[in-house]
Amino acid sequence: MGQKPRYCEVNGVKMLKGQLVSPHAPGDDGFTYWGYTVRIAPGFEDAFSQCPSTGGYDLKIGTSEHGDVVPVAQLQLPAFKHLIVGFGGPQGLERCCETDVRCQGKRPEDFFDMYLNTCPKQGSRTIRTEEAMWISLAYISHSLASQDPHTA
Repeated sequence: MGQKPRYCEVNGVKMLKGQLVSPHAPGDDGFTYWGYTVRIAPGFEDAFSQCPSTGGYDLKIGTSEHGDVVPVAQLQLPAFKHLIVGFGGPQGLERCCETDVRCQGKRPEDFFDMYLNTCPKQGSRTIRTEEAMWISLAYISHSLASQDPHTA
């Protein structure tokens, strides 16, 4: 931080010069937020059991048009170290759960600590996953910011 941008010329075009770093390097100072990570799990239950962090996820939030509607100002997240936010495809987390044979007899909300509708009154039949991600992250960011000034 605080370094002046460096440039180089490639084929007559002026470009920013960068350096590859470990994905963990920006967070090593305790203040820089690198961003979120995305991974695809082979099955619904695998999203939870294959947590890359020791101890697993201590807060699991599912997003669905069938989830609980909580006004953003009233949303309170419990303290956590590792959060997972689940998004379904066009047919939602419900369909993801239905198609995983290991989920027989369970509903998607059984896997989450919170099952939220992050876009009530959406005005369309479905929201694309790439749109739902930004909407949902913005929705929970207020609660995150109230917990830690270095987030959101």
